[in-house]
Amino acid sequence: MNSRLRIGSLWGIPFFIDYTWFPVALLLIFSYGGLTALGLFFSLLAHELAHSLVARAHGIRVNSITLFIFGGMAAIEREVPHPLGAFWVAVAGPLLNLSVFALLSWALAWANPETLLASTLTSLATINLTLALFNLLPGLPLDGGQMLKAAIWGITGDRQQGLIWAARTGQWVGFGLLGLGLLVVFAGSLDGLWLGLIGLFIANNARRYSQYAQLQQVLSRLKAGDVMTRRFRVLDASMSLREFVDRYVVPSSLKTELGGAQTEPEVYFAEEDGRYRGLVKPELLSDIERSQWDRLSLKAILQPMEQLQGVREETPIPQVIRMMGRSELRRVLVLTPTGAIAGLIDRGDVVAMAARQLGVMLPQEVVERIRDSQEWPPGFQVEETLAGEGSSSGLSLQGELHPKS
Repeated sequence: MNSRLRIGSLWGIPFFIDYTWFPVALLLIFSYGGLTALGLFFSLLAHELAHSLVARAHGIRVNSITLFIFGGMAAIEREVPHPLGAFWVAVAGPLLNLSVFALLSWALAWANPETLLASTLTSLATINLTLALFNLLPGLPLDGGQMLKAAIWGITGDRQQGLIWAARTGQWVGFGLLGLGLLVVFAGSLDGLWLGLIGLFIANNARRYSQYAQLQQVLSRLKAGDVMTRRFRVLDASMSLREFVDRYVVPSSLKTELGGAQTEPEVYFAEEDGRYRGLVKPELLSDIERSQWDRLSLKAILQPMEQLQGVREETPIPQVIRMMGRSELRRVLVLTPTGAIAGLIDRGDVVAMAARQLGVMLPQEVVERIRDSQEWPPGFQVEETLAGEGSSSGLSLQGELHPKS
């Protein structure tokens, strides 16, 4: 079930409202009036639109803008691949709100303070100032955290260090707001509940960023040779198709049908005269008459080595992940300097090794499920220009610049 309602678009960017937004809107209407609720709505929308337009100016595609219970989210495909651009995307939202605040403050100087217009302008000015200042707090997932990340990235040249420190400060900010909210509640005001919920939301998201940063650090240290396995069998290229089917294909199919463990490897390579000739493709058997199986050899169903994509043992794992994503490969060959096959890498191998590096042992059934999947688990996507983090998100107030994952 779709939890979002589309409400329109501007400059090719669709706008959505998550159903969690409606309780907040109703609360604002009953507490402060419809104009205040509309003011917050348009202020948040303008805030996210500012992020989106600056991102587009840097060549980044914006998929949508969504408002939800804690604010808004601009879904972008990826982060700007350099710190200054990432900084400008992050600061665009707060700058927009500060500009609106300044404009409304100027208008208030000319308005009669006793009128409805003055009251409305005051509410809108307060909303935009609050949005700007709140988002400038220096911790992820707020815009100030994205700015801090970009600044540390620019100074150190290390995007991961920026992410780690911004996530850490985000947790401090979140717990600080949570503690402040509890103090307000103990002082007798229920307004502290909302502040505490926002603090808890920020702290939880910052913790996710921290975990993500740890995972990306692990991936950046791994090489293809660390991850590869030898779950394949090398067969004689002169073996007949009939023998191949009887010895390998049929037993493997029977075990699978009976629900037994898969003991034979599902990947086969053919060799001749001490050299690898190619990958055996059992699915090509259906194109060959069975009457020919005794006469033809494995050479008839080979994908030649020169057509296979491979990497060296020293290739960084982020590069392998990008390669698999671009070509939609299920597995990647790892080759020795002489062109022989050193091993294979699939999604399950990468995820299992990364988990072990983080002190987590994944159940085999989970690894197999990942191995058979067509997508990487969250946190394993990496960008073309970087060997580290692949998802850069930043919540603004309450908004998030979140690449599609």
